[in-house]
Amino acid sequence: MSDGAQDIMIGQLERELAYYRRECNDLGARLLRLQEEQSQTFREARRSRTVAKLIREAYRLADGELTPGEIGTPMLEMIIENALCDGAALLEEDGESFRISHAIGVGVEVPSHPISIPSPPEFFFTTARTPIEPLAYELTSILRLPYVLWAYDKPTGRALILGNRSESNVSRPFEAGDQELIEGALSVYIDIMLRKQAEMELRGAKSAAERASAARARFLATLTHELRTPLNAIVGYSEMMAPGSRYDPSPADRGRYTEMILDAAHYLLKLADGILDYSYLEQVLPSLRPEWLQADKVIANTVAVAAGESRSREVAIAATEVDPALELCIDPVRFRQVLHNLLGNAVKFSPAGSIVEVITACATGGGVTVTVRDTGAGMRPEDIPRALEPFQQLDHNAVRSFGGAGLGLPIAKRLVEAHGGELLIESQPGLGTSATVSLPPARVRLRRED
Repeated sequence: MSDGAQDIMIGQLERELAYYRRECNDLGARLLRLQEEQSQTFREARRSRTVAKLIREAYRLADGELTPGEIGTPMLEMIIENALCDGAALLEEDGESFRISHAIGVGVEVPSHPISIPSPPEFFFTTARTPIEPLAYELTSILRLPYVLWAYDKPTGRALILGNRSESNVSRPFEAGDQELIEGALSVYIDIMLRKQAEMELRGAKSAAERASAARARFLATLTHELRTPLNAIVGYSEMMAPGSRYDPSPADRGRYTEMILDAAHYLLKLADGILDYSYLEQVLPSLRPEWLQADKVIANTVAVAAGESRSREVAIAATEVDPALELCIDPVRFRQVLHNLLGNAVKFSPAGSIVEVITACATGGGVTVTVRDTGAGMRPEDIPRALEPFQQLDHNAVRSFGGAGLGLPIAKRLVEAHGGELLIESQPGLGTSATVSLPPARVRLRRED
């Protein structure tokens, strides 16, 4: 074969070799793309299975007895088990920072200080290729793990973060496709938490409705009892004095019966006024007409009004001396009503020959306290909250024997709170009761002498 023919054959072989090399490279590239697509499909299928499994397992928590604050830890345990990560934490927004509500994982150190994330992203992840930037540094510092997956729900202010120590076949690198996984897990947690909160609110509403129903029943029972006695007196004595009655009362008896009817009518009027007053105060915040008044005159006038009833019960009222320069910014009618209710209760429950004290003092911080103290039957400390509820009659005979609809203390409490103050009751059985009205510094001043 001549040299020319040989060169032509070699050139042809080289061209064929180059062609097959290109074909081989193209086939290898297609094979790599196919493998990558298969791997991507496998990862997506795995994520979908993981999310589906997580949802199934997580919603079992909704059927349990856990409270909203208790579902965080078991939820994170499910996430770590299904997502194959080293650590996880749930966070909630607190003002301009975050705080960790729940966290689990081997070696996870939960920061005790607030976590500042100026512009929290809805989704973020880090890998070995992620540049060191402020956001990546802030998020990786939460779990003290270099590789993290983050999701944030802005409407509820809740966030979920997962972390890994390394990237390997088990702890694979996080990627953009993991957004479905972490956002799905966070959404399930928020959904279950809100459901639990709704259940708690529903149970609370049911309990409140039951208490309201019981209170209405007690009110009707109390009202029936309180109405029956005076109405029986009015009907009975009126029948005895009616024309054609088989009774023939003397003029002295007629006068006595008339007084009893009048007393019963006054009692009914007082009872109706108390019910209407409390109903009004319960519906709306009392509209006060405050003005600066001398404390000594307000207390002296209230004591003078209560003196008539106290004398009839042979109970004395002793008020401490009050600085004439002390002034209170109060509604004169409503605040006198408070003191009158407290004094009325103290006198009613005090034995004959005892003394009811009215003590006015300047409180620490600039406020003023007015205490009404008696030495009557008293009550157990655990009964005090009930005594501040309307239409409540304590069970022991020493209290029930005095009657009344049980509106004095609730009305006084509502009016004191409308003044920005507080009503504190202290009592012990057999030792009496102290009712203290505390007014804030803003309603107290000392009058300057010109």
